[in-house]
Amino acid sequence: MTIVGIFLNNEIRTGGHRRYLELLEDLAGRGNTVFLILNEDLEYEANKAITLRVKAKYTRRGLPPASGIFAQAIADSVGNIRAVVPQADWILIHGETHLKAGMTCSALLGGRLLFGHRSNAVRELLNSRMEGNATFADSIRSRLELIRYRAYERSIAKSADAIVFQSEYDRDDFLSRTTVRGSVHVIGGNIGEPRFKRDHANANTSQSLSSVLFIGTYGSRKGLRYLLEAAGILASRGIFLRFVIVGPGEQKERFIRQAEGMGLSEAFEFHGRVPDPFPYLSSADLLVVPSVFDSYPDTILEALHAGTPVIASSVGGIPEMLFHEALLFPPMDAAALADRIGLIAKDPGQYAKIKSLCASRATSFHFDWAERWELAMSNSEV
Repeated sequence: MTIVGIFLNNEIRTGGHRRYLELLEDLAGRGNTVFLILNEDLEYEANKAITLRVKAKYTRRGLPPASGIFAQAIADSVGNIRAVVPQADWILIHGETHLKAGMTCSALLGGRLLFGHRSNAVRELLNSRMEGNATFADSIRSRLELIRYRAYERSIAKSADAIVFQSEYDRDDFLSRTTVRGSVHVIGGNIGEPRFKRDHANANTSQSLSSVLFIGTYGSRKGLRYLLEAAGILASRGIFLRFVIVGPGEQKERFIRQAEGMGLSEAFEFHGRVPDPFPYLSSADLLVVPSVFDSYPDTILEALHAGTPVIASSVGGIPEMLFHEALLFPPMDAAALADRIGLIAKDPGQYAKIKSLCASRATSFHFDWAERWELAMSNSEV
């Protein structure tokens, strides 16, 4: 097959960005002809895909929106693109920001559009309302965002020849609001190289709980506030643990102040974005994912690969990833989270149990990710 990918961001900012580029490289490695249209400002070199560079100047979260700039960049470069890519079987894109660019490219080259649904923004916004702590300005902003992402959903449903969801939850949630014209597939993330190196496999040798790790954005969606509140509850019960917080985000200082206000400064260690989470995973006793909403967090896959026990809130695709009730807790419930952590901390048998359950789940993610995407495209052509 001839496949065209589009990545016009000027930086590889998220795990989703990285995995998209890895997917296109792997598809090329499987014998497909893969063309990758990149932003001329992006510092990235593909090894197997054939790259084309286009000019796409934008400001993140600025105006005009990046989605429109990306579509215009494709239209402005039509001559150069056609000279290199005379035709395509599939235009493969991930995320709403590249939807218009993908639609433009599909119209120019005649390829069918495959949309990778990477984030259930509508459900995320709906869940965030349940927290009940939003300001009036936040509520207005949330309503406008909801209108915008619902419009994206309708456009995806109308324009995509095939949609790949990360979980059955996201698929069913999307279809409950929208009727699609194309085929629908579910392909969760996998544990495989190059991201999941063999050297990191089962590197964690912890046998009891004294340190807790959080990896995620400093903000509301990842639910960090509930972990801090749970730490306060545990301290009031005489259970003192070490908490290591790792991730990007502009609200880091807010959480530092929250820990200080609770008298827990010495219990918490705050870090920013790190290039490699595995050293933290290998040394932590437990990863906690207290998300208000999450579609299919790579952090869980990374923990399973490292052999680090992980517990997470029962939202989105997480129950499909972890499966066992012992590894799940209710979202936005600091008391329930404290109960779960406390039980694991006090009972070595419980710790051994969740470590064993996580080890049993890891094997479910050892598959060829690119092969499943290739199969989805082949089946959609029937």
